[in-house]
Amino acid sequence: MLLSMSKSNRSTARDYLIERNLAIVYLARYYGFTPRDISLITMDKINLAQKTIEVSTGEVYEIADEHIHYIRIYRNSIEKTIRPRLRSKDPLFVSFINRSCSFHFDYHAGMPKGLSIRGIQEMIKDEVRLAGLRKISAKNLRNACILDHLSTDKSIELVVSYFRLSDSFSIRRYINFLKSFKTTKNEYCMAKKEIKNTAVGHLDITRAFCSCNL
Repeated sequence: MLLSMSKSNRSTARDYLIERNLAIVYLARYYGFTPRDISLITMDKINLAQKTIEVSTGEVYEIADEHIHYIRIYRNSIEKTIRPRLRSKDPLFVSFINRSCSFHFDYHAGMPKGLSIRGIQEMIKDEVRLAGLRKISAKNLRNACILDHLSTDKSIELVVSYFRLSDSFSIRRYINFLKSFKTTKNEYCMAKKEIKNTAVGHLDITRAFCSCNL
């Protein structure tokens, strides 16, 4: 999917959005951000120098160099006069007008118009379709991220806190999912390595895990 997203599909509008869309998918897949989390990120909650993003509930996440790089490229691709301003309440991710191939600026509010939750969900569905993959949603990407963390030595309490789950009971269905596939830690890592070497790229932990609806 990531390989597909990095390529042009002869759509001028989509070509403008490659970096924005990649940044969004990375946040969902590797940090477990929900569409709501992503839509609520404002410029005063992201520190590009320190590579951190604070979500609406107050948790601060460290973002990998590669992922923050896409955010920088995307932001710099927006015309300076309507670009989300640093340390402001401007939304990080801005909606796009396909007809004019331009980012949407809300002149009444005096700031860029933020990308909606529905817009994020539809973008992911479109990219999955273009990649020729089975149905994968933002929820599936978050689920895969949670399963990825559970496959490591992180404690259940830490995983619950990191993903802002309601309590330790909410993690049981993920643990049971892993057990149902009889996936040991070594088998899981081997599955990830195998998928990484396929044309799909390293977005999916395994085909089964990424299509799970927990």
